[in-house]
Amino acid sequence: MRFLSALVRASLATPVLSLPLSPRQGEEPLCMTAPEMDEIIEAYRLIIAEYTEEVAAKYLSKDFVDISQSINAFIHQPLDGPTFPTKEVFMEVQSWNQHFPIEILSVDARDCDAVALQWVASFGEANLPSKGITIMKMVVEEGMWKILSIEVEFNALTWLLNMGGSYTWEGKTWTPQNPDPSLLGESPEAVVDEVEAEFELEG
Repeated sequence: MRFLSALVRASLATPVLSLPLSPRQGEEPLCMTAPEMDEIIEAYRLIIAEYTEEVAAKYLSKDFVDISQSINAFIHQPLDGPTFPTKEVFMEVQSWNQHFPIEILSVDARDCDAVALQWVASFGEANLPSKGITIMKMVVEEGMWKILSIEVEFNALTWLLNMGGSYTWEGKTWTPQNPDPSLLGESPEAVVDEVEAEFELEG
């Protein structure tokens, strides 16, 4: 579905140069160095925010899979099933989806071959910030680290409004032109008071 803006298309602004794998000793587990991890994080940002086929082909594993309940809810997939089950499907969708910016807020955990990070994206009709969390697992292929899997979840309500959709909650319909005040930083109490007042008028 073309309204799905979780994936994007744009020109590559900054090239990512692949680093050679650091020397490994004996049978010790392969672990990413800090520069290798930083390279993968930047590759992820480019794949999501400034997509090109060249970068995706280079940094996604041949066994790549993307999993997201947030996206599955939009595209009517089973919630816990794979969102994009293969590298080829992911790249095809990315090739025609609308561009949106993504800002990496923090890198919260680094493991031997995995990383967890927070990001935010504001775009579309409502242009509201939708905050998300991504966990990536990596694998060595062709002498370099590649992304084996992406698990991502984000604020689906703000994302829906940004895509031009609307939703009804507790008797009130929110639209890109009239978003829930709490999404704009107003206190939840103000929203509750407004909804309760409408119910009283109807009663």
